[in-house]
Amino acid sequence: MNIQYHHLHHTPSPSLTSLIERQFGILGRSLRIDEARVTIERRLASSPAFRFSAHLVTPGPDVYAEALDHTLRAAVHKTVSELEDRIASRKRKQMAVTRHCARGASLRGGKSSAR
Repeated sequence: MNIQYHHLHHTPSPSLTSLIERQFGILGRSLRIDEARVTIERRLASSPAFRFSAHLVTPGPDVYAEALDHTLRAAVHKTVSELEDRIASRKRKQMAVTRHCARGASLRGGKSSAR
């Protein structure tokens, strides 16, 4: 996975980069992520002061989330949590479609064998 960072009014730190890479590595276990585009913004005149957004490029629809918080780490954790929820929702939808299709095929198979 390739991670692209875009910093606005913020100096990157190795510990933050490491945290992001660990979190995205965990997300990558449940969904193939080809690329992650991350924006880290320190909003100088606003409160909460930090905005963190992530755009995950995946096979199929991309996944996007962002969060605002008073600390950068909290914004990262909120964003990752939102990404996890969206990935889980996507998996549930895929499972529902798979079950629906499989159920429809078994019903059609049952009707055709009764003829």
